[in-house]
Amino acid sequence: MTENCYFKVTLKMEYEDAKGNMKKKSEPYIVEAIGPSDVETKIAQYMKGSVSDYEITSVVQTKIVAIIK
Repeated sequence: MTENCYFKVTLKMEYEDAKGNMKKKSEPYIVEAIGPSDVETKIAQYMKGSVSDYEITSVVQTKIVAIIK
């Protein structure tokens, strides 16, 4: 893979709710990257300082051609 592709990435993370209980949630992200290892690097940079405990549970290359903002 030499050009960037879009990957659907699912992250599982823990957070503390208003009552102080630990909860788990999964969130989907779209990441533009060269390959799966590039996805991991970009997610690590994005999550730095926001959530201490997260896990990448899925990385799937999509057929998305472009994201128009």
